Amino acid sequence: MFLIVLMHALYGCTFTISKILINFANPIFVIGIRMIIAGTILGAYSAFFVKNKVKIDAKAMWYILQIAVVGIYLPYVLRYWSLKFLPVTKTALLYNIQPFAAYLFSYLFFSEKMTWKKAVGLVIGVSSVVPLLIAQQTPSEQAMHSFGFLSWPEIAMLASVTCFSYGWVVMKRLVLHNSISPARINGLNMLIGGVLALGTSFGLESSQTINDPYHFFFWLALIILITNLICYNLYAVLLRIYSATLLSLGGLFAPVSAAVTSWFYFGEAINWDAYASGGLVIVGFILFYSEELRAIKDKKDDVDDNSDLEECERNFEK
Repeated sequence: MFLIVLMHALYGCTFTISKILINFANPIFVIGIRMIIAGTILGAYSAFFVKNKVKIDAKAMWYILQIAVVGIYLPYVLRYWSLKFLPVTKTALLYNIQPFAAYLFSYLFFSEKMTWKKAVGLVIGVSSVVPLLIAQQTPSEQAMHSFGFLSWPEIAMLASVTCFSYGWVVMKRLVLHNSISPARINGLNMLIGGVLALGTSFGLESSQTINDPYHFFFWLALIILITNLICYNLYAVLLRIYSATLLSLGGLFAPVSAAVTSWFYFGEAINWDAYASGGLVIVGFILFYSEELRAIKDKKDDVDDNSDLEECERNFEK
């Protein structure tokens, strides 16, 4: 549990760093530069230090392309655009629907079972977005055309979360059925996603210039270290142990660090909706996590029982 919480606490800080970065350059251009640099670093690491040189077949490459487009390119483009209009805390908290989306995709891919306690925890955790959506919108949100009670930045962020969840479920399928190293997979994903983002930037954005390069590359190096090098690879490793839904539900802790860092750097107030959302997050996570631990323990007990039975059979034959 510690690694899950730590990973998402670090990840939550990157929402604030992302908002800082788009003050220096256009958002899609930032994504392109970030992903190309991170993908190159991971690719070089994989080439020189990872001994496992498993060949990437056509099926694995199809999964990698899906992750690159739907798990990297689309969610980051939508998120960075939304950050131009939404507060950091709200942006991070809207990611609380990720476990719901992850469960739906896990159900389709892996037939993941749902117990009543998991269902209650999931509903409570996901309902944490309700206070955010009914709260008063910021002036920058109000300036955007809305769809019902949702602003377009909110819709873009919700779409970003859905794409992100799909990408991680595909990643789980890839790491479970292939022995390709996570560094190699993520390096390819990020490089492809970065090239797509950079091409989009030249097609849609007015300029590809960087204001104050010294501070820009400092924050860029920090976010690459935290997200692309630490969190992404740790996530891929944890997917071999835990379900994609549980790891996504652990992401409900990310808004806490996002709220603290955005308050410290931007002076963004933490309103009642953030406190209400955070409380629901904690309750939902505890319920879901306790049930996941029970399922892992039952699975381990079944393996141990089967091992004991096989040993008895061998002894009887002797």
